[in-house]
Amino acid sequence: MTISIVARDPATGRFGVAKAGFALAVGGRVPRVTGHGAVAVQAGAPPTWGPVLLAALGSGVRAEDAIALLGSSPVADRAQLAVVDRQGGVAVLSGDALEPAVSEARGRGVCAAANLMERPGVAAVAVAAYVTSKAPSFSGRLLEALSAADRLGADVRGRQSAAVRVAAGEKDADPVAAEVDLRVDEARDPVAELRRLHRVWAAHELLNASRGEDGLYRNVDLALAALAAAPDDQACLGAAMLTLLRAGRLAEAAPLLRRLSAVEPRTETRIRRMVYSGSLTPDTGKAALCILATTPSILG
Repeated sequence: MTISIVARDPATGRFGVAKAGFALAVGGRVPRVTGHGAVAVQAGAPPTWGPVLLAALGSGVRAEDAIALLGSSPVADRAQLAVVDRQGGVAVLSGDALEPAVSEARGRGVCAAANLMERPGVAAVAVAAYVTSKAPSFSGRLLEALSAADRLGADVRGRQSAAVRVAAGEKDADPVAAEVDLRVDEARDPVAELRRLHRVWAAHELLNASRGEDGLYRNVDLALAALAAAPDDQACLGAAMLTLLRAGRLAEAAPLLRRLSAVEPRTETRIRRMVYSGSLTPDTGKAALCILATTPSILG
């Protein structure tokens, strides 16, 4: 079941797992993440081991001791586990009967486990990439580690799915905002698609930050930064257009509004509804409709 990177971010206390493998929808089965630990259960390990390990970590058991609880099982020789606990302690179990190439690696607050890989040493490459990553987010560092492993050839059988999951840490003021759960359940190049999804996720984080106290998109700089990060994303396009309209910057809003209308013909209807609901002023709505108008009758 290929490669998993499991880590705890010391700056925030967040836990995360990045995973890729030649199996359908690995993100729904392998990564297990909570606010007190993270686990990857792969190869021939029973799926029930994930909840068992998380329960042990939640009760204060260290990563090494949690794995020791299962190491004597009759199926442990075909199992592979990677665990990080709330202190940043890590542990890996790789059964003797795993199909090569098998590798495992440990660092401070991070570990990786791989099997059925094209080449040996993949886990060490993943951990090194995580430790040296300059990505601005914890999930970004996990994804860079996964990408480094993938570049070595990945699963010898092929590629099918990938995922990255992050749970909030004790230092997060907004636990919901800290969570990340991105999955590519089936694709020819799932890690590349996961990177694309992560870029869109990062752009949407900027969109959320651009909202004012009334919940409406207000901050032009943040909305435009989101659009620059994900220029083909329709939500980013619409939000950037709305912030410019609300700021009275009609000349800058006009090309974005026309682009949006080209991909979503119901944009005119949406503008009218926003005026009706009060999320756009009548004057701003009229200006937007004038931009869209091909004949005077569109203003009604």
